[in-house]
Amino acid sequence: MKFLNSVLIMFLATVSIAALQTPLPIFSQPSFDSQNGIVEVFCEESVDASKISVTVVFKDEDHPCWLADIPYDIYRFFRYGRIFDIETFYLCLNADGSLQGIEFPGVSAGDHRFEDTRDLHGSAYITADEILFLEQRPVVYVNTWNHMFGPKPSFDRNAETLLFEYPLSPGGRDAAEVKYSWHW
Repeated sequence: MKFLNSVLIMFLATVSIAALQTPLPIFSQPSFDSQNGIVEVFCEESVDASKISVTVVFKDEDHPCWLADIPYDIYRFFRYGRIFDIETFYLCLNADGSLQGIEFPGVSAGDHRFEDTRDLHGSAYITADEILFLEQRPVVYVNTWNHMFGPKPSFDRNAETLLFEYPLSPGGRDAAEVKYSWHW
C-alpha cells in the first residue's frame, strides 16, 4: 500500500509540474562553487497563474573566509535549523503564460562579485528582455557565495557550469523548509 501511495504521489507531482507552461530556468553557477550545488528545486504556480515561485535548495553556502565558515555554519544550523541554503524567486508571467520578468525579492546579487560579504541581499525585478534565454528557457546566474541571483554573471564564464536539469518537486518555500529544516 505504501508503494502504491508513493507511486500515486510521484505521478501527481510529475503531472502538476508538467502542467506548467513556462519553461523553468537554466541555472549558471561558477564551477568552483560546485560542492554547494543545487540539491532540489521546488516550483509552485500562484492561484491566479500570474507567478511561479522557484525555491532553490543548495547543499551549503561556504563563507569566503574559511575561518568564518565554521561559526557561520553553526549559526545557520541553530538559526534556520539547517545547513542547506534555501533561496526563492518568482517567474512573473503574461496572460499567455510567457515570461514577463523575474522578481528577486531579497535574493538579487545586484553588482556584487562572488566573494563579496556585505549587503548581499538585494531585491530586483528583471524584465524578460534583460534576460538571456537558452533553448527558450531563462538563464539565472548564481552570482555570490550565498547564492544571490542575477540576469548576468559576476564571475568568469570560463568557470561556468550550466544546469539544465535538476531534481524538481512541487511546492513552495514551506515545502522546502519542511523537508530540509529541523525547525519545521
